[in-house]
Formats: sequence, C-alpha cells, structure tokens
Amino acid sequence: MIDNLLDLIKYHDGQIASRSLNKKLEIENPITLYAMPAGESISNESSKLAKLIQVLEGSLQVEIAGEKHIINHQGLISIAANQVHNLYALKDSKVLQIEVESQKKLI
Repeated sequence: MIDNLLDLIKYHDGQIASRSLNKKLEIENPITLYAMPAGESISNESSKLAKLIQVLEGSLQVEIAGEKHIINHQGLISIAANQVHNLYALKDSKVLQIEVESQKKLI
C-alpha cells in the first residue's frame, strides 16, 4: 500500500528523478513515478506496452505522433503500444506512468 505518491519522489534541479514502484506493489508491469522540473523533457520514445500517464501535480505537454496535448493536475492520457511520444514539463510536475499490455488506445 502507498499512502501518498507525491511523498515518494522529490524534485532535483536540472534533472528528472524517477522511481520504480512495481517491486513495492508486487506486480510485474512497469509502474514509474517521475518528478520533472519545469523545462525538463523526455525525448521521443516508444514502448511495446501501452502507457497510462497521470499528472499528479503540475502541467505536462505530451506529444503523440506530432499532436500536442496539455495534461494538467490529475489529468490522464493513454499512449498506444509502439507509438512514438515525448514529454515536456510546463511546470514542476510529478507524473505516474503505468505500462500495460494492449494493442489499442486505452483512454
């Protein structure tokens, strides 16, 4: 059990912090918590698993196949498996990423 996800990770100037939660939660699928200072980004990537990305605090720009989406506090977006995407923190942001097996867009 995790009482407060926001307390599990801290911001670090000029770098993105990450923490894997799958061992703590005793599950196989990757679950990662990120702390992204404003202006930091994760460049283009793709995964064989679909992703759910929830902004726990802050504001994040998610670009999927050239289309930009702004996800604010408590917002959620899905990314289909094998879809190229990138993330950019518009504000200091804490983000939960859950990867799941799926061939279709989830939300």
